[in-house]
Amino acid sequence: MTTGAVGRAYPRLEGREKVTGTARYAVEYPVDGVTYGWAVPSAVVRGRITRIDAAPALALPGVLAVLHHGNAPRLAPGPEPELWLLQEPAVHYRGQFVAVVVATSLEAAREGARLVRIDYDAGPHSTVLTDDHPGLYRPDQVNPSYPSDTAEGDFDAGYAAAPVRMDATYRTPAYHNNPMEPHATTAQWRDGRLLVHDSNQGAVAVKAALAELFELPRESVRVITQHVGGGFGSKGYPKAAVVLAALAARQVDRPVRLALTRQQLFGPVGYRTPTIQRVRLAADADGRLTAICHDSITQTSTIREFAEQVAVYTRSMYAAPHRRTTHRLVRLDVPTPFWMRAPGECPGAYALESAMDELAIAVGIDPVELRIRNDPAVDPELGRPFTSRNLVGCLRDGARRFGWADRDPEPRARRDGRWLIGTGVAGASYPARARAGHPGADQP
Repeated sequence: MTTGAVGRAYPRLEGREKVTGTARYAVEYPVDGVTYGWAVPSAVVRGRITRIDAAPALALPGVLAVLHHGNAPRLAPGPEPELWLLQEPAVHYRGQFVAVVVATSLEAAREGARLVRIDYDAGPHSTVLTDDHPGLYRPDQVNPSYPSDTAEGDFDAGYAAAPVRMDATYRTPAYHNNPMEPHATTAQWRDGRLLVHDSNQGAVAVKAALAELFELPRESVRVITQHVGGGFGSKGYPKAAVVLAALAARQVDRPVRLALTRQQLFGPVGYRTPTIQRVRLAADADGRLTAICHDSITQTSTIREFAEQVAVYTRSMYAAPHRRTTHRLVRLDVPTPFWMRAPGECPGAYALESAMDELAIAVGIDPVELRIRNDPAVDPELGRPFTSRNLVGCLRDGARRFGWADRDPEPRARRDGRWLIGTGVAGASYPARARAGHPGADQP
């Protein structure tokens, strides 16, 4: 048995089905008597629902039901408050799903959703991330279980004593996963058992959540996920679509298909939090780092804490005797952020690597050489040797292949009309986990 995959050609098991169009996704399985659900989002940022008038929707031919907090089946409170849907009149963020229309056709469900009338008692809200927000706090830890802050040496003293210093703040916006196949589910109940065809990246987690919410034995829940049309992290845990479909199917006692619209993917299913990052670097005249500080500010929702591990990247990327990293969080009236492609490392690397480029200019040395000079021999935080690290080799080989020495090193020196044309370099890393074994352990 071998675990090697690099440099080998392995045909994808599902490749033929996908390229011939025969692969079935969550809402493409044939189901007798299927109905269609359409989620209704909140129109206010924060407040309470005071009245729901479902009569216009129910009068539409084909509409079977309008579910909302006043009539939906009850769910058991669980560890994920975002899944406790249609259970209360409170609105925590704009776009929160507050009703579901079920109809015999997709068109009727969509039109019915438009006809539902909802009155709100809107309250004051806060939705903008700032570096001076009065609600900023230090979380107990950041994802998945890193300490929020770290410090070694004396950063303030080391920074003040250095001949070269760089201090810059970087901001990144929210990023949305938005996979090609939206969050989608076909749910049906049979003799007290729940069957869902669901688009997700973790069927076991979906099964566990549904069993807890509907107070069922786990063996009474079956989750089928044969193909997934993308997720980028947003489908790693159960989200609104599967819960809404299961609620609706129980209410009308018929199978229900529910797929979120493209517009509905912007928020309620997760996104990468915006960030505000201050990076301070100090170096000697030769460009060797003497002090590093990375301060990160991100947002979470008022109903669940999600603390992106933005500055964790900096803890092990480059060496310096004085180092400090901090994470601060603020609860806003927004959807809860969630995992998205290299969570933490992506925005954190952007800030640190941008700062390294600016430091290279301040010191007057090549950005590739600056990174090579500051490559650590061991993990700067843990003091342990790296299992695998070849940054210096990658930098040198990349510089050779890309003709780095022949580029124009002057910033903003090349233009194509209104576009600036540049050549840049950046380091990158991502944690890998492996289980310890012994020779021959992988042999049959």
